[in-house]
Amino acid sequence: MFIEKLVSEGLAHFSYISGNENEAFVVDPKRDVDQYIEIAKNNCCMIRFVFETHCNEDYLVGSLELKRRTGCRIIHSGQPGFGYGEPAAENDTFDIGGMRIRVIETPGHSPESLSFVLYPSSGEIPIAVFTGDALFYGNVGRTDLFGSEKTAEYSSILHDSLHGKILPLPDGTILYPAHGAGSACGGTMSDIAISTIGYERATNPMLGIDLEEFVERKKLEDIPLPPYFARMADHNLKGPILFEPGLVEQMDAPTFASVMAGCIIVDTRSPLSFAGGHIKGSYNIWLGGLPNFAGWILDYEKDILMVAERRGDIATAQRYLARIGLDKIKGYLCEGIEDWQNRGMLLEQSGVYTVDDLHKKIKEKNLFLLDVRKKEEFDEGHIPGAVNIYVGELEKRLAEVPSDRPVVCACSTGKRSGLGVSILARENFKSVYNLIGGMTAWNKKGYPVKSGS
Repeated sequence: MFIEKLVSEGLAHFSYISGNENEAFVVDPKRDVDQYIEIAKNNCCMIRFVFETHCNEDYLVGSLELKRRTGCRIIHSGQPGFGYGEPAAENDTFDIGGMRIRVIETPGHSPESLSFVLYPSSGEIPIAVFTGDALFYGNVGRTDLFGSEKTAEYSSILHDSLHGKILPLPDGTILYPAHGAGSACGGTMSDIAISTIGYERATNPMLGIDLEEFVERKKLEDIPLPPYFARMADHNLKGPILFEPGLVEQMDAPTFASVMAGCIIVDTRSPLSFAGGHIKGSYNIWLGGLPNFAGWILDYEKDILMVAERRGDIATAQRYLARIGLDKIKGYLCEGIEDWQNRGMLLEQSGVYTVDDLHKKIKEKNLFLLDVRKKEEFDEGHIPGAVNIYVGELEKRLAEVPSDRPVVCACSTGKRSGLGVSILARENFKSVYNLIGGMTAWNKKGYPVKSGS
């Protein structure tokens, strides 16, 4: 028997394929499904089932694509009225190649959440449990997706699911959640490769508290809610769009310039490269940040034009964007920014500061320091005097940033702040700088840090 975890870069989404005796199943597949099919083939297995733990909010699932290509059955909750697949309920079982899956209903993150317990078909001691967004490594799922007025209710339900359904499993049961550290589907998670029910029971801070404290902690959580979540949930409920990547047109600089009107330009180069010269109006979303931040920033109704460091990055970018339903990539600058600059076409530049630069200038009264990290990161430690606006919310909160003063954007290393700089530059902020190295370099130098809001 085998179980393999597949990680969707940027989203911190975990999906799984498990097989035995020529049959396999997949849990919470990503939209591009070739890897599952290849793994099954390499293990002489046919994919017979897809199990969905819930109506995922942060990406498009690949369940219908797997069904189209393998004929497998799709199993999920009967709660919210899925437009495809088959409903399952508490204690339903499915036998697959000498393995048995038992369904347990674990609502709280969402009403329809299920967990799937894996047994040997002839045994009573479970091997593993796939918990979706109910239980993570070092944390539990967020409970605010249905509005703050519902948070207490769903937190109480989740507490019951954890203590009544998941934690009674034996200590040695391997835990396979749907997300890891960095996901927007929960608070701070442990950055570990694997865990068990016993380990989480002993170390997870959300599992050793009573119901009242659990609910209060969940009510105090302040996790950014990406605007594209509702769109993903709606698609995944009705039936996710099949994955059919189109041809991305190769463009020289004049062709690229001729079609820019009405399009969104995404530049996936490093923040330093972007600062040195970029096309006016570009968003700077580094390649690894596309799955996480494109859904925050980009308009789903507009065509996308790409500028990349290397041609090979375009295929990666297309795959990352497709996972969150951004399929309208019109073309890319084939010879890169060099083609644009060598033709003498207009380039904009933005500023950069090192931490030493900033430390020298920090006392200048006209300098506005903008920290674009999440609130919990900011509270753990920030540069004194910094103002916190999360980069995903920056476009909606531009009125809070002065346009008549130099603005220095900071994050942990300079990548998210690079996006922040590009957002401000698009809105014609004139003096904008990226703190290269961010808080990582600032802390290395031992410069002053303040904690708290």
